Order: sequence, then C-alpha cells, then structure tokens
Amino acid sequence: MIEALTRRIWTGRVSAESTVFRETPESVAAQLAKGGGVILELDSEPIGSGRFVPVPGPGGQGSWIEIKRIGVLPDFQKQGFGAVILDELERMGRARKAEGAQLAIRADQPRLIVFYQALDYMPADDVVLTTPNPLSPPPFGMRKIFRTDT
Repeated sequence: MIEALTRRIWTGRVSAESTVFRETPESVAAQLAKGGGVILELDSEPIGSGRFVPVPGPGGQGSWIEIKRIGVLPDFQKQGFGAVILDELERMGRARKAEGAQLAIRADQPRLIVFYQALDYMPADDVVLTTPNPLSPPPFGMRKIFRTDT
C-alpha cells in the first residue's frame, strides 16, 4: 500500500527521472523491513506516508536514520500533516536508539528546505544517500541531531 500511495503523492510533483518512479512493492517492502514507515489516515483513508532506513551517522559514526519519501496527497497539503509524519518517523528512529536523522531534498523542490529548517534540520553537504539518483542534480542534504535529555 505504501508504494502505491507514495507514487500517487509524487506523480506530477517531481521529475519523471525521480527514483520514486523506479521503486517496486518489493523494493519498498525491503526498506520497510530494514527501517520503518508511516501511513497517515484521515477518516480511515490514507492521505500521506513516509519511511526511514537505518544509516551510519556523519563520518560513518553512530546509528542514524535516513528519512525518505515524506508526502501528502494534494488535497491535504499545507495542513501540517507532513510534520506529523516526520515526527512519527523520528520517534520510531529514537526508539531504535538512532542519534539523529538525515534526508535529502531534490534540487527541483527547494521550498522544502525552509520546511525542514523549521523542524530543526540543518544543511549538511556530506549526506550520503541510500538511493542516490545519477539522473538528477545533486540534492540538498540536511541533518537533525536528536536530543538526549536525561
């Protein structure tokens, strides 16, 4: 379900060369098995989703998560649902003892930089993606360190 929902969300919003259009139910299931995912529902209807996979932290040190494919169907955008999905993915990462999260923003989606900055993500030019796309310009990497208040 998450692969089909993700495809619906991203179709018409990103370039046809995006790796989202090369995903299969099997490749998404493999990512979910390694990490986790969220499907956001409203009145029992799926309206958004996102996922994560475990990755090494900066410089190959520590345990982090890579946030992937957060999206919301067009009729439900600009209502804070993307932040709800991100918050749940981060919670899931913290439960796995991740020290932080990384993500990448496609070059054709620069408006998302401000969205993630407002949620405490900082620019990071050394983010290495688990699914790089050689057909697209380099994305804009960002990171967030999870606080460990004791």
